[in-house]
Amino acid sequence: MCGILGIVYRNSKVDAGQFSQMLDTLQSRGPDQKGVFFRENIALGHRRLSIIDLSENGRQPLFNEDGTICIVFNGEIYNYKDVKGRLKHEHKWISKTDTEVLVHGYEEIKQDIISELEGMFALAVYDSNTNTITMARDHFGKKPLYYYLDNECFCFASELKAITKNAAVKSYLQVDRLSMIKYLFYGYIPSPHSAFDKIKKLEPATTVQFDIANWEIVNKKRYWKLEDIRLDYSAKEAEILEVAEDLIIKAVKKRLMSDVPVGVFLSGGVDSSLITVYLSLLGQHLEVFNVRYKDYPEVDESVYAEKVSKMFDLKYNLCDFNINAIRESYIDILNYLDEPIADIAIVPLYYLAKFAKDRIKVVLSGDGGDEIFGGYSKYIVQSYIEKLRFLSFMSGFRRVVSKNSAYYKLFSCFGSSFAERQFIFGSGSFLNDEVGKLLKVDDYTMDSVFEESIDYEMLFKQRDIINKSLYMDCKIQLPDWYLVKGDRTTMANSIEMRNPFLDKTLVEYAFSIPGKWKTRLGHSKYILKKLAAKYVDRKIIYRKKSGFGFPLNNLLKTTLKDLYKEYLFLPDDRNFNGKYVRQLYNQHVSGEVNNEYKLLRIFNYNYWSAHNT
Repeated sequence: MCGILGIVYRNSKVDAGQFSQMLDTLQSRGPDQKGVFFRENIALGHRRLSIIDLSENGRQPLFNEDGTICIVFNGEIYNYKDVKGRLKHEHKWISKTDTEVLVHGYEEIKQDIISELEGMFALAVYDSNTNTITMARDHFGKKPLYYYLDNECFCFASELKAITKNAAVKSYLQVDRLSMIKYLFYGYIPSPHSAFDKIKKLEPATTVQFDIANWEIVNKKRYWKLEDIRLDYSAKEAEILEVAEDLIIKAVKKRLMSDVPVGVFLSGGVDSSLITVYLSLLGQHLEVFNVRYKDYPEVDESVYAEKVSKMFDLKYNLCDFNINAIRESYIDILNYLDEPIADIAIVPLYYLAKFAKDRIKVVLSGDGGDEIFGGYSKYIVQSYIEKLRFLSFMSGFRRVVSKNSAYYKLFSCFGSSFAERQFIFGSGSFLNDEVGKLLKVDDYTMDSVFEESIDYEMLFKQRDIINKSLYMDCKIQLPDWYLVKGDRTTMANSIEMRNPFLDKTLVEYAFSIPGKWKTRLGHSKYILKKLAAKYVDRKIIYRKKSGFGFPLNNLLKTTLKDLYKEYLFLPDDRNFNGKYVRQLYNQHVSGEVNNEYKLLRIFNYNYWSAHNT
């Protein structure tokens, strides 16, 4: 895994010293090698984390034979040998890397090479023949790519901090207000928006070109359309289980491609346990890693992870989370993040990655299992509400239900659109009237806040409600929240994370399966649980879902109390209505209402704002 950077000036040369400083912000993404290419007003840079072909031959930027095409690439292409075999022309190969296959693939069929790839990637290709820079991001947006354009400068990078390191660029930036409002509802900022008004995130499954001569963004295309997959109603349960298992095993096997040590983050949940099972069936007895909370058994899953590791005789690496070091770990990862993300699980995940970094350079994760196979209760809730939406009086139950009840938000969202409910329910989100109080204004519309969700809902062609809900999470929640969490926490520690459940072929098959097979007989993730129960104790597989826990509720009142108070209540209420923030805080510490996730959103935004604006 790597970090990439590029800059083009319209009327001036690149300052090599400044460019080097920008590139060095990506050092943790690529501590092994640093490479740059300069051509008067153009510069490309690369920081390399060596995974495949550890020799100097894999150094980037990498060129074709005549030096007219140059690439900087971040990621892994799992089918690069197949793609190489389909190239039509003879090429002079200098490495065994997937990067070189991309260069020659682009040389032959330009942007169309992207649609042939399987893997995770963000890349940029400078073509001196056409005077263009072509950028692309993988199917799910596992690897990030930001870009900036004004009248004199075009810039792209793996992380926002590399762009803002350029003082001239940063002077033109302002915090994007709509993005802030979106954050309060989503808990993150959905693509193509970013925290700053003139910086965009390239959407997943998208390619785009920057035309240098005409100084404009052109040819933006989505090369993969998950929404076009048709349902197969004919498949029976036995067939579904057989095909799904075969595809998951193949997906796991693809992700073993590495010249460095590989491990597994084993939470003890269904998804990571199933990946561990299949690794063992493939003869891969990798080390597994888990974090334990000795003093907080209500969020600790280490006992289940340990049981799974013992079943398959795996080396189990247990990391005890030091609560006394929570403040340091929390601040470390917040300082690394480019944008506010309201997910407290980012702290223990960062802590675990830091623990594992001296033992492995690649880790497999269960991320994506929930969004592909139906792991969240909101999928079932969305289906129920769609069936009962004609009962308009249901929203009135909000007035008689406790705010601490799991049903409060359900009844509050009953009258909202599908697109709004998808990202409000089950996410710790503020409700519309609460955001109005928090901002002291209502100068936004719900259609503008949820414009991405509305657009994706309109694209989806199936009439299957469960699959539509899953699809919208795949397009927004995964790339802009959960995959960001995994990418940043591991990359901050120079580890590459791989996600077998987000294999292209597996996902395409999963979306051909009717939703009734994913949430069935009262069980979420019906398919995965049926598969896992063949190998793992049913008590582990069918226990209540807990997620990657963290005792935030308790720590807000103890260890993190001073830190939160420092940033919740900023001078002059610069971001939020201080009176309302104080109300939320007092309700929480008194035990009247559990506002931990709302306070988390406020705190993380205020912390980001204080250190990035």
